[in-house]
Amino acid sequence: MRRITIALLLLGSALPASARDISGQVSYLQRIALDPAAQLVVELTGPSGLTGEFREDAEGRQVPLPFTVSTDDTGAQFLRAAILVGGAAQWVTPPIPVPAGDEPLDLGMITMGAFVPMGFTSQLRCGDTLIDVGFIGDEARMRLGGTVYSLPLAVSASGARFSDGQTPETMIWTKGNTALVTIAGWDLPECQATAMPSALPFTARGNEPGWVLNVSGEGMVLAMQDGTEIRTSLPAAEDGPDGTVFATDQLIVTVAPEICRDTMTGMPHPLGVAVQAGEQVLQGCGGNPADLLQGNWVVQGIDGTPLPAEAEVTMAFSGDRVYGKSACNRYNAGVHLTGEALVIEPGPMTMMACDEVLMSIERSFIGALQGASAFDFDTDSGALILMAEGRPVVTAVPAP
Repeated sequence: MRRITIALLLLGSALPASARDISGQVSYLQRIALDPAAQLVVELTGPSGLTGEFREDAEGRQVPLPFTVSTDDTGAQFLRAAILVGGAAQWVTPPIPVPAGDEPLDLGMITMGAFVPMGFTSQLRCGDTLIDVGFIGDEARMRLGGTVYSLPLAVSASGARFSDGQTPETMIWTKGNTALVTIAGWDLPECQATAMPSALPFTARGNEPGWVLNVSGEGMVLAMQDGTEIRTSLPAAEDGPDGTVFATDQLIVTVAPEICRDTMTGMPHPLGVAVQAGEQVLQGCGGNPADLLQGNWVVQGIDGTPLPAEAEVTMAFSGDRVYGKSACNRYNAGVHLTGEALVIEPGPMTMMACDEVLMSIERSFIGALQGASAFDFDTDSGALILMAEGRPVVTAVPAP
């Protein structure tokens, strides 16, 4: 198992800063008119997650489109922008660094690229919950935490509604750039499509024989363990019965929206990948494992012991940070995916005093984090599991 090193960083206690405006314009090079229903979404994210957002309908306008995002966070952040149509990204930017400061900042013209879906076409934010959504024929694939739901198309008066038809129901009802989502009878707050990052570049790999596939705007490159290499252009993405398909004369790549575990390490990945090269079919996993951690989690158990109702223990993963409450104090840590290992950097935490029950839970939680060496998901509930030497030490579910 690859090791996940976990420790904690001190939370600052500075007073809230006054609003800072981040402005700019987005455009793309292709001579393609915007869809009349297009919407521009711009998001700022910092160590504590989303810090500012701008949404505006294009309303018949064309690029370049101006934006201004206001934020109270004066630290270093990242800006992402997307042009959405029907909740799906059409044009996206890579993450744009925003330096720390309290003065207004104009980022100038930002060039967008065409969005190339890899299994999922949309990411929704439903309150504190993040959901990935993809569509295969008349079926929606919806991923929440470690669970992927396959939902057939259902009859609806407006929009597109997909449901498992069960009681309690799991369903998604898309209406333009918003959606309503129910998970096993649990109604989430109204969902909005996010300015999801570009899916490219994308990397997948497999074993026996070993291979690595790199997909970028320049094309696809398959490198085999024996030194063989196949290079092709990047074809247009197509919908297939098992996922998104990229087909050329030399390679047929299928990217499936499902949790995939590396056959050698057990590390979970967000996508399953099949590569056909001539008569040979290669199976493997793709995407960044850290993507599966993103979002807000509520800890339900530590070292196999359920938490009492009064104990609030949370984990919020956002970009390269994880933060939350550890029953009494708050913590904040850096998260990095270095090569094949997930590293969460060490540091202190706030030092408030609480009653002994909460302090004991906090000590157990921090100890569990520091000893964790891997993560996985329960195949039935989709719960996130942190493990130490192969045994579960933290169990968490997506935040309601």
